[in-house]
Amino acid sequence: MAKTRKKNAGGRFALGMAIYALAFILFLAIGLRIFWGYIDNFEKSQPSHAIDRYIQSFDSDHIRALSADFVSSLDSTLQSQEDAYREIENLFKDLHYSKKGAESTEEHLVYAILAGDRYLGSMTLDATGETGDDSWRVTSESFDFSDLISEQSFVVPAEWTVSCNGNILGEAYITEKGIRYPSMEDAYDYGFALPTLVRYELGNYIGAPEIRVVDSDGNTAEIQDDPTAYTLTDRCTSEQRERLTDFTNRFLPLYIAFMSNTNHNAYDNYARVHPYLLPGSDLETRFYSAIAGQTYSHSQGDYLHDIVVHGVFDLGGGTFLIDVDYKVDTTGNAGTIENDAGMLIVAEDRGSDGMFASELFIK
Repeated sequence: MAKTRKKNAGGRFALGMAIYALAFILFLAIGLRIFWGYIDNFEKSQPSHAIDRYIQSFDSDHIRALSADFVSSLDSTLQSQEDAYREIENLFKDLHYSKKGAESTEEHLVYAILAGDRYLGSMTLDATGETGDDSWRVTSESFDFSDLISEQSFVVPAEWTVSCNGNILGEAYITEKGIRYPSMEDAYDYGFALPTLVRYELGNYIGAPEIRVVDSDGNTAEIQDDPTAYTLTDRCTSEQRERLTDFTNRFLPLYIAFMSNTNHNAYDNYARVHPYLLPGSDLETRFYSAIAGQTYSHSQGDYLHDIVVHGVFDLGGGTFLIDVDYKVDTTGNAGTIENDAGMLIVAEDRGSDGMFASELFIK
């Protein structure tokens, strides 16, 4: 009988502990719910919550409505309106904001809206006196997309064609003509119809629309940051290029031999190069006058190598300009020194009589 009473007492204790545990868990759950509700309400009462909701509300229609006037003001030759809208919509995928402390008060907040480091506009929030989602309300927005506008300036040979957005860019985009090739600066003073460069200036577009450049042969070319990187546009047939290149490869070694007084025989060196000089030209006269000075040259010989004809240009009337670079290893009392050199050769094509150099310009 005693054992039965003891067993019943133990069961009642266990039941009481279970009820206590359940009551504690219920109390704790209610407390946590109240606590997390307070935390959630507190977070939703922050201005950042209202701003995040505002930013997430931007859809394509809203963005296009905000930027319509700006997009319509852009240069549609360089960029279609649809491409411009896409550029702006991509920026809105990664917006962030920064509080303008000087313009804000406790109940009136002003924030700058940014895409990367680019300013897009601003928004204002006013406190409503409510809590949670309704604590702050966006009361105004102002956008200025002018910071997105890009511009660029570049130089290309005048014979090249520049296009953008499928449109060939005409005179309206050329701001400077007659720019001289740096490598031919001295040659322009002789009155030859030499090629020139032109400057294009593009602006009032956003992003990076594709600019396509085509040379005079119809081949895709690249815009160079340094104008000295451009070589001559030849305007020559393949046969003319071949003849001019062959002439250069035959003339240059004889020119170097004469200038370095190979074998200390100036008259013999002059006789070898003379057939390549235009009869009666100033160049022929200068070479002949240089014979006496070459007699006193002390070079032990020059080795010509790495001849590169960058381009040839038809000046008209059988006159051509050849742009060539080369290297010369000069051996003297101080040893052998490698020199980079270049020259412009004015060549006269006299048909069956041959090809002759009428002028030289050292680059």
